[in-house]
Amino acid sequence: MSTLNNETEPKKVLVTGASSGIGKEVAKRLVDLNHSVFVTGRDSERLSQIDGVKGSLAGDLTLPAFVSELTKTTHTTLGGLDIFIHCAGIGLIRKVKDMTDLEFVKVTNTNMRATFLIAKEVGEMMSSSGGGRFVYVPGILGKAAMSGAAAYCASKFGAVGFLKSMELEYRSKGIQFTYFYFGGVDSPFWDELDMKVMRDKMIPVSYAASSIVDAVQCPEHLVTGDVVIQPQTHQL
Repeated sequence: MSTLNNETEPKKVLVTGASSGIGKEVAKRLVDLNHSVFVTGRDSERLSQIDGVKGSLAGDLTLPAFVSELTKTTHTTLGGLDIFIHCAGIGLIRKVKDMTDLEFVKVTNTNMRATFLIAKEVGEMMSSSGGGRFVYVPGILGKAAMSGAAAYCASKFGAVGFLKSMELEYRSKGIQFTYFYFGGVDSPFWDELDMKVMRDKMIPVSYAASSIVDAVQCPEHLVTGDVVIQPQTHQL
């Protein structure tokens, strides 16, 4: 990883969760800034609609074989990896008394175990080439609890705890970790959740994406750690 002027030096970037929402918007903005971007998500058709990316691969991050294929393909396509932005995840709003075991397993498998699988691969890839930036977007429920979101909070708290420990293992290898705790971003994330929300009061997805892009473009001797951004009307 080279030093200093990130704004003029193209970077090699992998973005997860790029089929929609924050991940998609981040990928588009990085392409516009002439970075080399590889994207992944579950929807191949939507991924193909992101103009200017160097490559895409659709699949399930809970499958070790897919994660291995993804990281190898990314490395081959981009020639390495400078920045990893992990936006992938699913939601679940359900009271504990109404939650099934399968629902709990699905959300923790997708949000926590998949984070372990991809982080393990990315950590080794970055450390072998001198370091990089690892950005995770857990949202505010990776930091604060909310009634009706026990499984979701567990998955995000668990992923953050895992990465905070991993950060200590890889800091000496030049990998910088950044966490974005957004509260309520107006994205398709909410479309499938049984929850009444005031989307006009939420954080615009464009602002969330620009915050991430600004952070990864700061001078490389500076570290952006925990970032909390919440709507004024709904703070946890």
